[in-house]
Amino acid sequence: MKRISELFMTVCFLGFLAAALLFTVGREPETVSFFENRSLAALPALTRESAGDGSYTTQLERYLDDHAALRNTLLKAKTQADLLLRRPVVNDIVLTEDRLLPYLPVGKEIVDPATVKRWSANMAENLKGIQDTAAEYGGYFCYVAVPCQYAYFEDDYPWYLYNRGDYSQDMVTSMGQALAERGVPFLDIRAEFDAMGRPDGFGSRVDNHYTMEGAFETYRLVMEKVAAESGFEFPILSRSDVTFQALPNEYMGSRERKLLNLVTKEESLSILRPVEEVPFTRTDNGNPSPAEIYQLPASEDELVTYNLYMGGDWPRTVIDTHRDELPSILIYGDSFTNAMECVAYLSFNEMHSLDLRYYKEMNIRDYIRAVQPDIVVCIRDYEALPYLANNGGAD
Repeated sequence: MKRISELFMTVCFLGFLAAALLFTVGREPETVSFFENRSLAALPALTRESAGDGSYTTQLERYLDDHAALRNTLLKAKTQADLLLRRPVVNDIVLTEDRLLPYLPVGKEIVDPATVKRWSANMAENLKGIQDTAAEYGGYFCYVAVPCQYAYFEDDYPWYLYNRGDYSQDMVTSMGQALAERGVPFLDIRAEFDAMGRPDGFGSRVDNHYTMEGAFETYRLVMEKVAAESGFEFPILSRSDVTFQALPNEYMGSRERKLLNLVTKEESLSILRPVEEVPFTRTDNGNPSPAEIYQLPASEDELVTYNLYMGGDWPRTVIDTHRDELPSILIYGDSFTNAMECVAYLSFNEMHSLDLRYYKEMNIRDYIRAVQPDIVVCIRDYEALPYLANNGGAD
């Protein structure tokens, strides 16, 4: 009887595994995980090379893990259990009373001053080359540091968790010194926000980015520096020139996504409208697009994400306001440029925007030479500030 019982349990277990495998492999695979905000692993191709070096089994394991039957249901169950246990960190998100912050693992290399200084020098040399490229035809270049969520709310971390405070300060100071030595204009937005008392409403409580209000103040600070140093003249909008409208839709920030929307902080996304509208035309990746800067939801019941701004991350966008008397601008960076672009175009004849994570037709220096924008601004958050990859602009 014991052997029969063991055999029955073994057959049931193997049957469960077989059914799960068949369901996983047999159904149409998803390509993107909405809650994790990432691409899922693709089914690997079996080749002689991948079989020989073991990479096929590694990739297959990753594929099966990403596409396992009932995966989202199991993830939600695990997340809910961790929340019920009141764990301080769930799915790499730090839960505080007011905010959802990213968990930051401690790494000795990230606070090593010598390493930070070397990174800053390498980046500064690269940026000097970009500045020289713009200067060939009389253009102006500025490098802008914006605080990501953990840098803006570093004091909100519990005392027993790492907040990267030392690294953030060391890095931005080192970068500022390296750029000053080479004569490259640099603007630290967090320092400017600190002078204002670091307003709570400028940083998102549930997402890595700043709010629309924070983006607008960033726009004003950047434009004031550019106008003072470049010699170009253009309008800079003040608070009286715009209105802010909070959307009634539920906003799912990137931190809430990682918690599978089981925890919310009831934050709203806002859009900015100029008091005096400026007509424009828009192209994305060289193709005509609707003359819109917001990807507005179809109804109040629809969830909104940070993709509201500019419709998300486009490799290349050009907005033309057809005001030839004004200068042109190129803004490049990652998703931190999106919200600011929603107001920056109002100050210029033509606004070019590049995200070098996706734009691969030419490098940044060749693009600058081809387009010759009067003003070039690179916007990077604290986490990415000293790195040459992607929007660091390395050739």
